[in-house]
Amino acid sequence: MKDTQKTWTPQRLAEWEQTRARGKRRFVWTHGVLQWGGFMFVFSTMVYQHQVFGDIFSTQGNLPFRLILGVLVWTFVGYLYGRSKWQRNEQEYAEQTKSRNKGTFVS
Repeated sequence: MKDTQKTWTPQRLAEWEQTRARGKRRFVWTHGVLQWGGFMFVFSTMVYQHQVFGDIFSTQGNLPFRLILGVLVWTFVGYLYGRSKWQRNEQEYAEQTKSRNKGTFVS
């Protein structure tokens, strides 16, 4: 397992505590679905349009179907990405707080 001691500064811990306070659902939807999934939808659609039709604004082919399918796919994948990122951050946060608490106990 990687050492996260160097990456989690006190500022990073405080930021994650604020994010945790807003809730898992909000994090998953904003960071996973909207930010990551939204970016990937736009990027993959533009790349596909350019490669297949030579123009990102082409309306050739079945554009509405591709857009609807892309939104559904990237919403689902973004949701999974957001949940995974939440779990990873929670695990690292727990490790950080546990190791910091161990250091504060005086026997």
